[in-house]
Amino acid sequence: MSVEGYDTSSSRDEVEEALRKHFASREIKLIHASAPEVDERRTILCRYALIYLNEEDEEKALKFDGSDMRGRILRVAAYPFDSNHLEHFFAPTKAQDKYLQRTLFVTGFDTSLTKDDTKVMVRRVFPGSGCLVLSEGRVFVNLRGQDAIDKALQLSGDSVGGFKIVVNGISPLKKVRGVCTGSGCPSISSATISAMRERSKAARLAMAEKDKAILCEGNQETIMTTD
Repeated sequence: MSVEGYDTSSSRDEVEEALRKHFASREIKLIHASAPEVDERRTILCRYALIYLNEEDEEKALKFDGSDMRGRILRVAAYPFDSNHLEHFFAPTKAQDKYLQRTLFVTGFDTSLTKDDTKVMVRRVFPGSGCLVLSEGRVFVNLRGQDAIDKALQLSGDSVGGFKIVVNGISPLKKVRGVCTGSGCPSISSATISAMRERSKAARLAMAEKDKAILCEGNQETIMTTD
């Protein structure tokens, strides 16, 4: 479904989270919310966002047309996968979205497969993906780019090896390492950055301690040889 009317000067993650909460207020769980950016500086959002939900919730979601979200009136309309009348709005966002990574929670894979065989199956179903196999046919699948996400969502509910796979949810966006740099990256929270810095600091300290230990062992060996 398409949504317009939100503040396009807000950050992407703020709008996507606001959409999740807005629809959850009437017990509609969004599988995915995407408010793409149209400029390389990531300061302006596309006029339209896309939300993905279970088919049985579509009628309820349409009732949000004309609703108020943060002082803005939303326009909500159906936008099936085979529709393209908004494609000219989304075309400029493709260059930005191809670097974005999302994690999908997928269930329904054959529970009799080993983890290695499940990984092979996941990569066959979702080309170019990475995955973490949990248990009972559940996996986390990492995909890059909105086009790949759309293809995965279209496969949801299809049979794979005789088993029905379902995309249950998609996590908030993440940038691929090395693509987004600087303090202006909206996909990495300050808490995440702090944690990364702490891990890096701890690793450097551990390496320093290891070097000191090796140096001490070397000195002891020298003394023993001299004696």
